[in-house]
This record gives sequence, C-alpha cells and structure tokens, in this order.
Amino acid sequence: MEYVNYIALGCSIAAFGLSVIACARVGKFVRATEDTDWETLANLTGDIAALKRTSQTLNNRLNGMNKATIPQEQIIQQMLQHQNVEPISRGG
Repeated sequence: MEYVNYIALGCSIAAFGLSVIACARVGKFVRATEDTDWETLANLTGDIAALKRTSQTLNNRLNGMNKATIPQEQIIQQMLQHQNVEPISRGG
C-alpha cells in the first residue's frame, strides 16, 4: 500500500510543476500584451479579416480550377443535335 502514497506524491508534484509552468506562460503573455491598446486591437482585427477574405478568394479560385469540364466534342455534338430540332410554330 505504500506505493499508492508514492504515486499520489508523484502526481501532486507533477500537477504543481504544470501549474507553475502555466503561471509563467500567463505572466509572459500579460507582459507581452501590456502596451496593447484598443486601436492596435482594432487594426489587428481588420488585418485578420482581410487575410480571411484573401484566403477565401484564393480557395474559390482553386476550387474553380478543379471542377470537371465537359469535353468540347460533346458540346459540339449537343449543339448539332439541337440545330436539327424544328421550332414550334404557334398559330393564332
């Protein structure tokens, strides 16, 4: 039963170490963003929106290039078949 105590002690030390690392990361983030004001945040938000629109436009262009197209011979055959159709005459 003594090994259970050692496992609990090990887990406690690991949890304490991870919490110290998390606190250090939060402190580093707070120091890095200390001088950020609302105008800078608004500019960053606008830049992110512009990048998103650019990437969506690029994805749409790439998706358009990958669409399957009908061969020209098949289009020409369909046009010739439709030329042989007589127009509907409407009498009055």
